[in-house]
Amino acid sequence: MSEIVGRFARIARDHPARPLVHVPGNRVTWTAENLWDAARTYRDAFAARGLGPDHLLLVASGNRAATLAIWLACRALDVPVMPVDSGTPVAEMRALAERFGAFAAIVPESMSDLTHLGAPTALDGTVDTALVMVPLRGVEPNPDVYRGAAALKVTSGSTGLPKATFTRESQLVADSTHIVAAMGIRPDDCQIAVLPLSHAYGLGNLAIPVLLQGTAIVLRDAFVPQQIVADATTYRARVFPGVPFMFAHFANNAALSWPPTLNALMSAGAPLDAATVRAFAQAFGIKVHSFYGTSETGGIAYDDSNDLDAAGTVGHPLPNVTVTLRAEDGAPANGGRVHVASAGVSSGYAGRPASPSSNTDDFTAGGFLTGDFGRFDPRANLVLTGRASSFINVAGRKVQPAEVEQVLRTMTGVVDVRVVGAADARRGQQILACIVADDPALTPGAVRGYCAARLAAYKVPRTIVWLDRIPLTERGKTDRAKLEALVREHLDRTAESGVL
Repeated sequence: MSEIVGRFARIARDHPARPLVHVPGNRVTWTAENLWDAARTYRDAFAARGLGPDHLLLVASGNRAATLAIWLACRALDVPVMPVDSGTPVAEMRALAERFGAFAAIVPESMSDLTHLGAPTALDGTVDTALVMVPLRGVEPNPDVYRGAAALKVTSGSTGLPKATFTRESQLVADSTHIVAAMGIRPDDCQIAVLPLSHAYGLGNLAIPVLLQGTAIVLRDAFVPQQIVADATTYRARVFPGVPFMFAHFANNAALSWPPTLNALMSAGAPLDAATVRAFAQAFGIKVHSFYGTSETGGIAYDDSNDLDAAGTVGHPLPNVTVTLRAEDGAPANGGRVHVASAGVSSGYAGRPASPSSNTDDFTAGGFLTGDFGRFDPRANLVLTGRASSFINVAGRKVQPAEVEQVLRTMTGVVDVRVVGAADARRGQQILACIVADDPALTPGAVRGYCAARLAAYKVPRTIVWLDRIPLTERGKTDRAKLEALVREHLDRTAESGVL
């Protein structure tokens, strides 16, 4: 039997009335018994349609209580799941289905154009009638890609094509076990759940703990600051996993009355700026803790210290997670590229599982080689120093964008910054800084002068792009596609005028 199903069955048997999923938008609370009954209904509906271990199911049901029931049903039938965001365009969903051989998709009935997928059918008797199953017309199932996996977690690929991790149930369980142990998330806790349950972060920190240990969640489908405060007060939530822009918003609105129970705060998905940590602590008396992980590895490290001096690090490796730093060209002199080994690391990429003897892929024997460079500080905290794949090559010399960003963030008037590479006819690439400023008098010359006093000449930004804000995805990460589009637009304009 599935370990996830077995453990949740014991929760439903021993504590049937235990409230597990609060849905304030619908004024509904799902108990363990409600969730178990819904899971059995979905299981029967899926079985009636022939779903089994040789079928991959795309699940785009969003932040709904039914999503957890669907996970239980799929685990009961050993059906691999590919969780995708509920806002995923139909064309993109179709491309994922074709790439990985998905049999059907669970989507909101409200999706405007389902004809590109197939004819939607209602799941008779299921609890959420706003969800439908869509058989994926013309897609050939490919069991060799996903058979034996519990989840195929979609992650971006360096070639532009998405990849998906081949993640077994035992790896999901191990990862979530590491996370709740490191963060002290208890069965009787309540968590604020505004992160997408389809994301690796939401899956490991929110969804799986409900199923494994009965940790309740307050489920919302979007980040609305006032709702978080109200929900935490109403349901006495203690834990809030978020992303940096959420905590920056609260820090910038310090007049807000913070709920006294909501005191276990963690941020992941993108680097958490030390200034945000300090500003939040000054405003509300609580430290936001950095959490570091990837889709491939699950959780890696967590800053469990209340010492504000530890801000800027991602803390220590999680229990039973081993982090080593491998020497590599471009890595910091006292650090290296972050390698992670644990029982929570996925088996490989779907369709390209890691070979036990392989040492050439990101998945190496016993672990995963991330794209991050790091070092350990004197307190053995892991400090991330940049990306292995994000170098800007200026006349043959490699520049790490994070180094230039770190300098620019110390400049008065700079609110936020992203540094990227742009084509340069003479030097291959040039350094380009996208800056959000709160000082209208700030000039490109002043920015270059500030950097020139602190960086080697080839690291000084040649071009400055002024932005109202850095574009972010709904997960709080930099929206690289939108940022690159803004950069191209700027370069096109300046090329016409002859001015940079």
